[in-house]
Amino acid sequence: MYQLQLAQIALFVLMGFALPALGMILLAWILQLMFGYHRPSKTKIQPYECGMKPLQEAHVQFDIRYYLYALLFILFDIEIVFLIPWALATDQVGKALNFKMFGPIEVTIFLSILVVGLAYAWKKGALEWE
Repeated sequence: MYQLQLAQIALFVLMGFALPALGMILLAWILQLMFGYHRPSKTKIQPYECGMKPLQEAHVQFDIRYYLYALLFILFDIEIVFLIPWALATDQVGKALNFKMFGPIEVTIFLSILVVGLAYAWKKGALEWE
């Protein structure tokens, strides 16, 4: 009996969140169909509609090196996000396990994995721009 009541409450809460959201999306879609302005032309589909003819295609391919630099930056930036809590919790982990060197060993393993990744990226030429 208790599980049935719990399921009914969960269903009620789910519908309380889902129906208003879906209703607003449906209402916006219907209003856009009823009152929206639908007259595309050659000028309207041009990028920016600024009156100037475009000089080149709107879709420009980016060099893959920008992407690689961004990925490497995010990887090593997240490393710092993990290292700060580790540095603050090293004493508590060591005391809880009765092994004072557990925290520093764990951080050393983590950093060595990242150094191997950096060496791999360096060897593959991901950090060279030429």
